[in-house]
Amino acid sequence: MRVLHVVENAGSGTSRHLVDVTRTASEIEHHLALSPMRHRVLAGGAPYDTAAVAAMVAAGARVHYVDMRRPPANPANLAAVLNLRRLLYQLRPAVVHGHSSVGGALARLAAAGSATPTVYTPHALASGSVAHAVERSLGRVTARLIAVSESEAAEARQLRLAPPERIVAIPNGIDLSPVRPAETDLRAVLGLAPGTPLIGSIARLVPQKAPDEMVALCAAVGRHRPDTHFLHIGMGPLQDRVDSAVARSGIATRWHQISELPDAAATLDQLDVFVLPSRFEGGPYAPLEAMRAGTPVVLSEVVGNKDIVEDGVSGFLVAFGDTEKMAARVISLLEEPERRQAIVAAARERLRTRFDVQVMGARLSDLYREVAGESRRRRTRRLPHPKAPSSAQPPDASAAQYSS
Repeated sequence: MRVLHVVENAGSGTSRHLVDVTRTASEIEHHLALSPMRHRVLAGGAPYDTAAVAAMVAAGARVHYVDMRRPPANPANLAAVLNLRRLLYQLRPAVVHGHSSVGGALARLAAAGSATPTVYTPHALASGSVAHAVERSLGRVTARLIAVSESEAAEARQLRLAPPERIVAIPNGIDLSPVRPAETDLRAVLGLAPGTPLIGSIARLVPQKAPDEMVALCAAVGRHRPDTHFLHIGMGPLQDRVDSAVARSGIATRWHQISELPDAAATLDQLDVFVLPSRFEGGPYAPLEAMRAGTPVVLSEVVGNKDIVEDGVSGFLVAFGDTEKMAARVISLLEEPERRQAIVAAARERLRTRFDVQVMGARLSDLYREVAGESRRRRTRRLPHPKAPSSAQPPDASAAQYSS
């Protein structure tokens, strides 16, 4: 079975998702329509991930470069629809899979009027009435809207972005096998003594990830625990705003930032607590990787995040913006070792039962076949029925004619 994936930029969790899909749904022939690197338009602050593209190619994906731009109204996107339509007729895939808001829209517009069904994964729902109106319109021609968390699926149903029976949740998953030890020693890189308490996060510096909340949280923890240091891994357009907040926070000498760390996931076991105070998510990977590493997580209780842990059992969930409560949860994990051990054990069990990447790949493969099968059956029902023989003609007349 051939599937054409459409995404406007190779960056952030979307590219990670595509790498995982290519590797785990290995019986599918994956084709990827992607903007070329020369159009390095940041998609929500995410740079072009050449390593992810290379990983997809290594896993067997075939890449087709189509100029797509992040701003939906960019004139290049009109040409992109036409080029995607040409690619669609050239490849004849069984399913077209659009990823993120722009890639999802372009994929569905390109496939409109064709016999090829489309599925769509938002990877975090776009906000705003105009965006929702566009999604509802496109949702009518979408065979499946695939949410990457149950809470994202629930929100999509509430917003009526597609017929409810076409909205499904297939949670993001990760490889549960042990991670190779990191070459990077975080405390050594940061100039900290071994054993220094270290609270950290991995996120782009964009409004969705609420980096100002991250600084406020760290400042609140720092007031109670002056021995604690804080690490943020990631960069983005809100860098100046974060720098200003850190300068005012009183923790400037204990705040550390690494803009990019290739083996970041392998270093998560070196953190004492992982935090993610986002405004909203789709199905974030970083908390799952922290849980695999044995690091407890404290997350904002928002769409996407609240599926990751069971509050108080496998991690902590705190209402977005409640800085003091989130700080209290972090401090409890630093100061209550027995509670910490119980949460780490429960988190690993939750990973095993809910977030296995192999299960994710198998479910997507099944969904592609289901959607393609539905499309075939609809086409078959539309075929004209053969005319019945004339009653004046002997039943075997036609056969005699062809045998002569």
